[in-house]
Amino acid sequence: MLVGGADQEQQILSEDLIQYKDSIKEAIDSGVFFLLICGAYQLFGKYYKGVDGNIIPGLEIFDYYTEAIGDRKKRCIGNIVIETDLNGKKTKIIGFENHGGQTFDINSPFGTVLFGNGNKFGDTKEGYFANNVIATYLHGPLLSKNPELADYIISYCLNRKYNEAIELSPLDDDFENKCREHLLSTFKND
Repeated sequence: MLVGGADQEQQILSEDLIQYKDSIKEAIDSGVFFLLICGAYQLFGKYYKGVDGNIIPGLEIFDYYTEAIGDRKKRCIGNIVIETDLNGKKTKIIGFENHGGQTFDINSPFGTVLFGNGNKFGDTKEGYFANNVIATYLHGPLLSKNPELADYIISYCLNRKYNEAIELSPLDDDFENKCREHLLSTFKND
């Protein structure tokens, strides 16, 4: 899992990550799972253009790009719910978004926005999703709010490691699901 930060931290991280670009691309191509949150999501694209017009180079692993809007006070911020498909099952994912960057040219979104903004103000799509890469603006606690997503990632990693479909015993997610239902009903009323 990789996360991000403000523009200055993004610049430092970009400079460091670029030297490992080929190895990162090779890991993705070989099926290693990546969970990319916010700034890390942006850095795996072509570039991030900051408020001041400065370009922070991305790893160019994916074709999307991100540009910040000119007003630093205007951000996509608040609760967000998306619907995605995890192994053929429609699943609602809950998170909190806080980003000024607007991401464009997503060819494989993580999900459809049910509540919130998504990749840019008023967008119907959020994030980027491939079998072994989830890139998203949904902050957390992402995995504890979404046990099905955590299960998807764990199952994917185990199946890849052992090269077989591992069947895990279900955990009791009753408490987490009650919290989710409460949050989902609250978001609908906002």
